[in-house]
Amino acid sequence: MRKKLVLNACGLKSLGGIKLFVDAFDFFIKSGSEIIVLYSENEFYEKLKKQSMENQLISFIKITNKRFLHPFLNIIANSSQKKVIQECDAIIHFGNFGFKTKNKSFVLIQNILPFVKKDLKNKLLKLFILRSIKSSNFVLIQLNHIKQLIGQRYANKIIEIGEIFEEKINLHNNEGKVVFLGSNISNKNFDFMVKVLKLISLQNKITVINPPRIIKEFLCIYTENHSQTLKVMSENDIYFHASDYETVGLPLYEAQSLGLKIVAPTKPYMQYFSGENVFLYEPKNTQSALKSIEMATNKKIRTSQALIYIENWSKILKYI
Repeated sequence: MRKKLVLNACGLKSLGGIKLFVDAFDFFIKSGSEIIVLYSENEFYEKLKKQSMENQLISFIKITNKRFLHPFLNIIANSSQKKVIQECDAIIHFGNFGFKTKNKSFVLIQNILPFVKKDLKNKLLKLFILRSIKSSNFVLIQLNHIKQLIGQRYANKIIEIGEIFEEKINLHNNEGKVVFLGSNISNKNFDFMVKVLKLISLQNKITVINPPRIIKEFLCIYTENHSQTLKVMSENDIYFHASDYETVGLPLYEAQSLGLKIVAPTKPYMQYFSGENVFLYEPKNTQSALKSIEMATNKKIRTSQALIYIENWSKILKYI
């Protein structure tokens, strides 16, 4: 029997969040499910509309309420919207914030900063996320290390959709060329990476992809899509990462599968990585990071194992 699903994409803006949603969207289309998408961002809608124009099983509802009102859509939505939502078999909330419904509900936890940051904004966000978890039947996480943040109280609700596989790959040895990603999000520690890499000899070519500002000592490249980003990454030898927190850290998996060595901090999201092509350093320790980059540069490796990360959305269907 065909399933009827609501996919709540309200508030989705980040590249990682959108990619995750699109992958799920494609899966549920192929499963033959009838899909109703709740969205709030016009650009987001335009991209989805192109790939679903001729599919009569897909419809869209635009939510015009402010972002802070999205957790209360079950109260403030108009009667026709409420009717559509309640008549579905299940609803999946992709933006951390769900709302109480009569049908089965799943909330995906993508933003973990509210669980680790103690400022007022993140404390309020955490309250909304916990409210969503309490009102949902199931909590979707990508990888196991997120369970510790959510806590044992909701352990029986958790479904882990992420899966990791290994494959053998050939590694690059491009004279120690280093690549890293630009970001203006404090958690990503862009300034720390710049500080570290400025201390490396200029004989080493360093590339930064989409930096928030031009770094004259580095090769700055701006890409327009994910494919271009992967192409630039593939032309290097080492991928440098410094985030404090990650739900997955997808660029780490992508860089490794492209044949790059990984230099990253000893953080929970790195617990899945091991092997001779992975070099860890003490978080925010400049000398430790420099030493790991030097080790990665000097280590000549022809082949190694790489981790491949995917999301298995078929796990959801058996709960609906």
